[in-house]
Amino acid sequence: MEWLTSLVDLPAETLVKYLAGTVGVALFGSAVAFALIPSPPKIGVYSQPNKWYYLKYWTFFLLLKVRQRQNSRRAKGERGDAGYGKRSRNSVEDMDRIQELPKEHPKAVDAVYFNGGSKDGCYFVGATARRHDNLIQTLLYIRFPDFGLLEMPSLPDTCLLGEKPLSYAAGGLHIEVVEPMKHWRLSFNGLMRLIRCDGSRDEVPVSFKLDWLAYTPHFDFDTDLDQSILCDAIAREVWSRERFEDLKLAHQTHYEQFGEISGVVDISGYGERRLRVQGVRDHSYGNLRDWGDLHRYAIQYIHLDDGKAICIGSICMPRTMTRLIIGYVFHPSGQLERVKSCDINLHELGEDGNDPTDFVINFIAGNTKYHLEGLVLDRPIFYMGWDWESRIHERK
Repeated sequence: MEWLTSLVDLPAETLVKYLAGTVGVALFGSAVAFALIPSPPKIGVYSQPNKWYYLKYWTFFLLLKVRQRQNSRRAKGERGDAGYGKRSRNSVEDMDRIQELPKEHPKAVDAVYFNGGSKDGCYFVGATARRHDNLIQTLLYIRFPDFGLLEMPSLPDTCLLGEKPLSYAAGGLHIEVVEPMKHWRLSFNGLMRLIRCDGSRDEVPVSFKLDWLAYTPHFDFDTDLDQSILCDAIAREVWSRERFEDLKLAHQTHYEQFGEISGVVDISGYGERRLRVQGVRDHSYGNLRDWGDLHRYAIQYIHLDDGKAICIGSICMPRTMTRLIIGYVFHPSGQLERVKSCDINLHELGEDGNDPTDFVINFIAGNTKYHLEGLVLDRPIFYMGWDWESRIHERK
């Protein structure tokens, strides 16, 4: 039982007392024992529910409740293990800023990502991931449908050296916060590779100063994910001390927020082009990001004409969870609906390395059923890690 109680940082007797008042110690003990019985995974990767699935599900549900109670009693300024019901920081100012990379964790990460698209086919993607030894994993894409795709000349490689300490800056791209959770600024000055609509290529000087302004609240994956999908993901896996230690070690705080990117892009020899796109930005930080741990993921971000902002996706990281559904819907009023279920099965979508050009996703958020159909316009590919451990299709 020690390996399980360590997940919530409670003495064993305290957790047992809490569980006993809810479902009884006998049920809890049965869940732990039966959790060790595996079911054959799909194609040897994706864990499937076994006959003890529901015992594990409700046991982990209770553990989440314990962590939520700890979260509500947290002292101001206190920092501790985050995730699974507990937030990482007590204020948005502490979250939405450059984070320290702990020296004792060589694979620590502090990463920001911005994307946006428009219905006429424009899109923007810019990101930096701060790592130790002044490594900044960096990418930048801008697409104008009547002109072509602009990308950093270093791509598909993303490994660049940082331009100054404690900044999201490399390769001419600078990303900085102006007002936490409300306003960020993205600027660039340097060469970009132009891939024209006819396929010809050239390098051109490009500069811009763009503003990102939020139009939804932020969604914190540490505390805001629907409990049912998190319990489902954990209940599918074989439980062991190592599994729960990995869940704690590999956890990253991750939050997202929809906003609009606007401004002017100056392309030398081609003049200025105005950019206005809507999409998501995220911020991730934690003690461990190893791209080799990630088997696959597929995430779709959507901005609708009526103002809805949608995230829906699935993540497979065999070290922790092989089918974690994620998602939410923000309404123009700010109302949040959490995704409760989704029919994405990654083993049926591009497992052979060839991602589909169209897709259909059905999911439930709140009490509403959603049906999503998508057609891919473009899919530049880039690699993450010194050894290109991960290949990512930036599908638009």
